Amino acid sequence: MLPSRGSEFTFSVAPVRVLITGASGLLGGRLCDLLSAGHSVTGLIRARPGPAGIATVGVDLVDATAVEAAFALVRPQAIVHCAALADAEACERDPALALRENVEATRILARACHCAAARLIAISTDLVFGGEDAFASETSTPRPLTEYGRSKLAAESIAITSAADAVVLRVALVSGRGFGPRLSSTEGVARSLRAGEPVTLYEDEWRTPVDAESVAAAIGAVLDRPSVRGCFHIAGSERLTRVQLGERVADVLGSDVSLIRRVSQASHRGAPRPRDVSLDITRARTELGFSPRPLGLAILQGRIELSTSAAP
Repeated sequence: MLPSRGSEFTFSVAPVRVLITGASGLLGGRLCDLLSAGHSVTGLIRARPGPAGIATVGVDLVDATAVEAAFALVRPQAIVHCAALADAEACERDPALALRENVEATRILARACHCAAARLIAISTDLVFGGEDAFASETSTPRPLTEYGRSKLAAESIAITSAADAVVLRVALVSGRGFGPRLSSTEGVARSLRAGEPVTLYEDEWRTPVDAESVAAAIGAVLDRPSVRGCFHIAGSERLTRVQLGERVADVLGSDVSLIRRVSQASHRGAPRPRDVSLDITRARTELGFSPRPLGLAILQGRIELSTSAAP
């Protein structure tokens, strides 16, 4: 596993030159910090800055010439592709933009990886599933309901077919400590509860939230196993509704649980929301030695500090 600063993880991976796209984003920025504890990390950003102390290069990922120049500068051995247009509503309004940001960017990166003999680790999403069944495995048939999910599924195909050693990690709802202005699922609830504001959550939508530290550990395991390839589900061990997740935040942080308001998905207006995109992590446990951290610990270590026991 990989260590995070101030975490219980220990090294088993030889240092690698890693290029992380989306280095100013919620997950990508956090992974830059975590993976830099044992690797030479450079982040690719567009406009917003990446984490302090991390070398970054400004690149538009659909500019093939700029991507090639970044590869020539960094000479990466592995690329962790986190960058994406992850706003489901924006993707629904503008499918062409979703294709540009999520599909074409992956195509250009995959080509650059092939030319540089660098390994591609592409981050995908649980939202490639339609939500019909609990605990979808890697052999379950994806049926995305949204333009976002469809664009990410197309990007998965490009990544997997780009090279024999390419890996896709389908990451569940991100919890715990994130990076940048966007808050993780648990940070957002914690902020509202801290302010004494009501939180409206779905009582009939199930996820398996996972924190960035656990994702970083999975990436470290992939880097340590050159023979590993294909798709892996990276998620937490608990299947929870959004209401149950909010209640867990309130319980762990000692907040007022009565501020959480239950609603049904039927009240939603906008991009479709799958009912149950919980993920089965058996393959990751077996082939990567993956073991997600406890959800309660991830909640305590979020950026909205409500407890003296929260991590710095």
